[in-house]
Amino acid sequence: MRDAIKRYVDAAQSLTDIPRERAERIARLLAGNGLIDSGQIRSVAMDLVERSRENRRRVTELVTSEIRRQISRLGLASADDVERLRQRVQALEANQRAARRATPKRAVAKRSSVKRSAPAKRSAPAKRTAPKGRTAPRRTVSAPRASRSRGRR
Repeated sequence: MRDAIKRYVDAAQSLTDIPRERAERIARLLAGNGLIDSGQIRSVAMDLVERSRENRRRVTELVTSEIRRQISRLGLASADDVERLRQRVQALEANQRAARRATPKRAVAKRSSVKRSAPAKRSAPAKRTAPKGRTAPRRTVSAPRASRSRGRR
């Protein structure tokens, strides 16, 4: 009988914390209806409070787990992921600044005042002749095709 009552209270109160006063009222009501002995009121009330806390913890874990699963499924970054990336970017920026300071600056070459001459002209490529005995293939022009009418109107 006591297990049935616990299951009923668990089902009814699974999503909320039961304050101790409320748990004691529930236990007194159960004692008044003859479901528990009057000496059990305090232990039943404490049991209800503890079960309420445990149920609340389980629901919180379930919701947290589901939220993390959905965020992962959507590919969203967590706050920890963003923080790790921010630190990585800062480290890369610091490395880049250090590398720039360590690299000596190159001297810029001065332009000479000597005027360059124009580039040399290229001669046209020599014409090739076909080897003896071979002639270029002839192209034939075909007559335009007459349009066919099928007689449909």
